[in-house]
Amino acid sequence: MGVKLRVKKYTSGTQTYYLDINTNNQRTFEFLDIKVDKNTSSDDKKQKRQLAENTAAKRQLEIEHNQHGFIPKHRKKVIFNDYYQAFLDSYKKNDTRIYKYAFVKFCEHTENKRIAASHINERLIEGYRDYLESKESGLHGETPHDYFSRFRRVLKRAYNDGLIAADTFLKISNISIKKNDTFLKKQILTIEELRILKGTKCGNEEVKRAFLFACFTGLGEAEIRKITWRKILKEGKITLFREKSGRPINNNLPSSAFDLLGKRGAPDDLIFSLPSNVAIGKNLKNWTKQAEIEKSISFYCGRHTYAVQLLKTGANLKTVADCLGHSTTKHTVKYLNFVDELKDEAISKIPSL
Repeated sequence: MGVKLRVKKYTSGTQTYYLDINTNNQRTFEFLDIKVDKNTSSDDKKQKRQLAENTAAKRQLEIEHNQHGFIPKHRKKVIFNDYYQAFLDSYKKNDTRIYKYAFVKFCEHTENKRIAASHINERLIEGYRDYLESKESGLHGETPHDYFSRFRRVLKRAYNDGLIAADTFLKISNISIKKNDTFLKKQILTIEELRILKGTKCGNEEVKRAFLFACFTGLGEAEIRKITWRKILKEGKITLFREKSGRPINNNLPSSAFDLLGKRGAPDDLIFSLPSNVAIGKNLKNWTKQAEIEKSISFYCGRHTYAVQLLKTGANLKTVADCLGHSTTKHTVKYLNFVDELKDEAISKIPSL
């Protein structure tokens, strides 16, 4: 760990000072706005060299302070909201949407207050975690875990950049949300249950039609709210991009889904007219209760149900991932836990001696 002052020489004869910084086995460089050229006098060279050495000593002191739980004065003023936004602006990987909405939920929880990075503490992060897991957040399943894990990565980055003290980071790094795969067990409907729901009256028939359509297409609420007839090709295919990931969907429509569409409208007409998220939740709850199905159903259950149905028909993981718009099978493999009959069928096919 340390800071070394170095000089970069150019062919023009100009020299610039820069710092070679090594912290936590990570090497970074900081170029100083201190230049010396052939016209610089000897006295000016000495003064600039001294200024560069002073800056190097200052950076060394800041690093040592940060290691012992202190934050340099100029970094205490950095607003965490701005820091997070700057991270989002520069982040280019596939999970950028998760980072984005983790920040959106953090702003909701903190009522859009601008918080200094140095004011991030254990109580604040615990409160954010509890909010993600609460009904007020509107999140379900693995989403709270995914949002919080990305948020923690930004906190770690802020710590490495010297914005969060070591003792504070040690406390907040132990705060987590356990990944919960068991939620799928109660949120997957069998084909028998779908038939019962089809024959049961729902308080909002548009919600009923849209939800059943989700169960046979794997589309989420966001896609179904926006889908127009232009996205339904006359040869019985659906083509669009997922709202959540931007991944393309280009699938054949099973007959059950096609029958739910009704009479074809103009290309830009919406196919479904859905009420608010809250109203959808209430309709689904009352509808399943009326059908005497004792499962906690959200709209996203339709997507899970579609995935399991595909597996039961013999589709492999890559096919299911493509149908769902997943970039890999990483998130698709979890559905295998809910298809016990596939395991039994596979074992029964082992030939005898």
